[in-house]
Amino acid sequence: MYLSATSALALQPVGPKAGAPAPQEAAPSQPPPSAPPSGAPGGGSTLVLLMPLLVLMVVMLFMGRNQKKKDAEMRAKLKKGDRITSQSGLVGELVDMDERFAKVKLGPGITVQMLVSTIQPLDPSLPAKADDKLKDLKDAKATADKK
Repeated sequence: MYLSATSALALQPVGPKAGAPAPQEAAPSQPPPSAPPSGAPGGGSTLVLLMPLLVLMVVMLFMGRNQKKKDAEMRAKLKKGDRITSQSGLVGELVDMDERFAKVKLGPGITVQMLVSTIQPLDPSLPAKADDKLKDLKDAKATADKK
């Protein structure tokens, strides 16, 4: 069934005619269930609901700032010839460094340019532990070969 715009307007409810008595509606004896009682407080302030989130954001801001300071101090101590590692896992020797870029020698004849913010000093204790494990493996293999 197709309704035209004029017939759709004709189906809309119309108020009482002028001069006709208006129908009386019964006044509700109780407030609707969605409305809070007149003496009860509302659901809560928006500020109270957002306060934990704001506190968390401030704490994270200060923690991030402290970490950036530590990283900057660590990078300031780097000098030419130091062993460094990048965030991507590349390990090399620092050749040159300015405020933004660092030149790193990865191997013979391989020098790359990296952002200073992505490098950090290589922890010297990690390779020593790896060497110990390698010695243990060699000892275990030598022992197994003797048997």
